[in-house]
Amino acid sequence: MFVKFSADVLYYNGDWAPNLVEPKHVDPALGKGYDYDVCNAEVLLTRLSVKEGRIVLPDGMNYRLLVLPERRQMPVEVIKKLRQLVQAGATVVGPMPHSDPGLKNYPKCDQDVRRIAAEIWGDCDGQAVKQRRFGEGRIFWNKPLREILLADGVRPDFDYSGGNTFIDFIHRTTAEGEVYFLANRNNQAESLDCTFRVPGKQPELWNPVSGDRRDLPVFAQKDGRITVPLEFEPYGSMFVVFRKGCADAVAGSPQPAATNFPKLTPSQELTGPWTVQFDPQWFYPTAGLSGDAARGLIAFDKLEDWLTRPEEAVRSFSGTAVYRKTFELADQSTIQNPKSKIFLDLGTVRETARVCLNGQDLGVVWCHPWRVEITKALKPGANALEIEVVNLWPNRLVGDAKLPAEQRRTRTNNSIDQSILSSGLLGPVRVMTVDVIN
Repeated sequence: MFVKFSADVLYYNGDWAPNLVEPKHVDPALGKGYDYDVCNAEVLLTRLSVKEGRIVLPDGMNYRLLVLPERRQMPVEVIKKLRQLVQAGATVVGPMPHSDPGLKNYPKCDQDVRRIAAEIWGDCDGQAVKQRRFGEGRIFWNKPLREILLADGVRPDFDYSGGNTFIDFIHRTTAEGEVYFLANRNNQAESLDCTFRVPGKQPELWNPVSGDRRDLPVFAQKDGRITVPLEFEPYGSMFVVFRKGCADAVAGSPQPAATNFPKLTPSQELTGPWTVQFDPQWFYPTAGLSGDAARGLIAFDKLEDWLTRPEEAVRSFSGTAVYRKTFELADQSTIQNPKSKIFLDLGTVRETARVCLNGQDLGVVWCHPWRVEITKALKPGANALEIEVVNLWPNRLVGDAKLPAEQRRTRTNNSIDQSILSSGLLGPVRVMTVDVIN
């Protein structure tokens, strides 16, 4: 399947640091909503060409603008390639170079750079004149990238409003349609209106954790773009895919009850005691414990963080612990309702959990929302629930550091932070229902 990375801007990072690429950020001259890539001199010299005014790579990636670094030095071979690209129709943004950073053929190399730069930039000085035609292409100097793109009629590829977070994105084009990967970079839930530079197609939500796919019924089209209300979990991500056509009469005019994210309604909280079986091989020290407790079987009156427990073996535990409880649905009619789906929401887990209900493995959860569907696993009467929780290693390392050397089962050559980490099934664990999603 042909896949093309879609971005609007390609930055040339300068050959003086050919392997330096900064962490992804928003260039103030570009603003949010436009994606970019970075290339070095080797890519510029050997792989870039121009097709229909776009800067292209052999594997299909293409860009509207080639942006030069704010540096007035450039190797002769690079400026020769720039001349070729602009003549062929490329749009290049950056200052006019006046010298070669190297000493090969010095001082002729500097003279060649100035001569070719004068051909390309001409009277474009970045002050009185900020743009110029050269061949089939254009050169800009000291003009904001966003201003150039908007003047060309290129609106942001992805934009959002209504929240206070940073949503990162990657856009790929396939033979079947447009694929956007969106990621919430902050630890807070957000409800946003997200706008995509895609006209006339039905948005679909593809869940990267569960693999579920469904249409998003609520969206609006305007000026060749589609706006979709989306909800993000803390640090959550999703794919939004456009591959099916839609009628204008449908877009933006959903049924009154339609929603992209049907609300889950809590119907029951699983309170009371749990039995928790810690892996006996990693459950120590057990001084003061006897019977089942010495073997790692602990009764919890309620869900709580392991670090608050009185047993040192629990506070220092790293590994797998299995929570068990039997419960009955408070409303048995829920099972019989074909219009509802039933979920088990674990609240908060530190760090991962595998859920089994009545012997059925319902999978592993490791991020917001810690939730699994239990519709088909539920049965009338008693339901046997097992939740296998795994935490991180530092607690065991911290616990071993307190023990005599001969009693330790772990070792590390790194320094150990003496604070233990929140661990376990923290809850609340709730049964939740939702009307069937389209």
